[in-house]
Amino acid sequence: MAVKRLTLPQDPPLVEWFVESLIPSGYVSVLFAKQGEGKTQLAAYLAVQAARPQGVLGRRAVRHGRVVILDADDPGGLGYSLWLNRFLRAYGDADRGLLDLRAVEGGLTPEDVLALEEELKADPPALIILDAFASAFLGVDVLKPNQVHAPIRALTSLAQATGSALLLLDHVGKLAPGQTVAEKGPLGSTAKLFSPRAAFALDRMPPREVEGRDVLKLTCIKQSYAPLPPPLGLELLWLEDGEGAYFRPYLLPESTTLEEQAEKAILALLGEAGEEGLPRKVLLAEVVARANVSERTATRALGGLRAKGVVAEEELPRPGRPKVLKLSIPLAQNRGNALQDEKIFCANPLAQNPPFGTKTPEGGSGDGTPFREGPRLSTPHLAGNPSPQEEPEVEL
Repeated sequence: MAVKRLTLPQDPPLVEWFVESLIPSGYVSVLFAKQGEGKTQLAAYLAVQAARPQGVLGRRAVRHGRVVILDADDPGGLGYSLWLNRFLRAYGDADRGLLDLRAVEGGLTPEDVLALEEELKADPPALIILDAFASAFLGVDVLKPNQVHAPIRALTSLAQATGSALLLLDHVGKLAPGQTVAEKGPLGSTAKLFSPRAAFALDRMPPREVEGRDVLKLTCIKQSYAPLPPPLGLELLWLEDGEGAYFRPYLLPESTTLEEQAEKAILALLGEAGEEGLPRKVLLAEVVARANVSERTATRALGGLRAKGVVAEEELPRPGRPKVLKLSIPLAQNRGNALQDEKIFCANPLAQNPPFGTKTPEGGSGDGTPFREGPRLSTPHLAGNPSPQEEPEVEL
């Protein structure tokens, strides 16, 4: 029987982290996104931060040490070579010698992973990146758990034997209209089967929502050993020479739930209808189309507004006495009503992000932003941002 008794410690055990309270060491974590959304960029950035004496992701400390990158998507490693060098130009204190880039040719087998485990145990890296599962384990159907099991067990053993954080990159399938990567989840049975200790969805923010900037949104959808953090925004910026790049924290615009989107659509539609109101069936169909939500979500939102007394049903004095839905109190006359307050039903203005943090002895800001004297960016639209002392705290 493959069951062993464990000793329960008197005090909670300490968790070792690659990224503080985010990516645990000694376990497998998964990062998934659509193709071209920035997985390689973020993975390369993490690798360079690990090569720095005091690297950070957002404002969380990154463990210093060697990084092994197993690139199964690109035999020449071009993508990682580009982005590692771009980030190295921005962080002069990073040790290039700690970055170990390897190509996976012909796929991996569980036996190959075991051989890699034996090699790396002699000099364990802080981070192992495998990009990506389907490309590394050729012939494994990610939709069939019985085929995924052996590779995942081998990767789990590799992480535990070396004490390294193993970040597995994965893809997602086709998204439905309005669906985010976090809602979709990784492709196939990979993450569902091995139950990673941490799982992250990566989305690129629509430019219209972030003032035209290049912003990645990292959402932690599973965290076994720490509180689940809020999403982290990371803005990609370029050095003045156009060759170096770096990420800095970006305060994401306040998000709304699908039900809140449906509520806003209901209020807008009934406000437009005025005294005529709308039949329930027509209203729900319009909400589904305008808010890009399911009919179930629209129905739930309507029920909530009716329960709060904002929306009421009324019979019209016509043949058949048809029923329509109307606003109980016109929006324009009741700006003090909490249900109609802009904080609930209107998008907040985007927060302004400061250009840089204050200079530190290590040659960077507290959020990992590289510091150089003089002008650095070719992005003049940042000139109106608040001063460094007004920089908002952004945590993940």
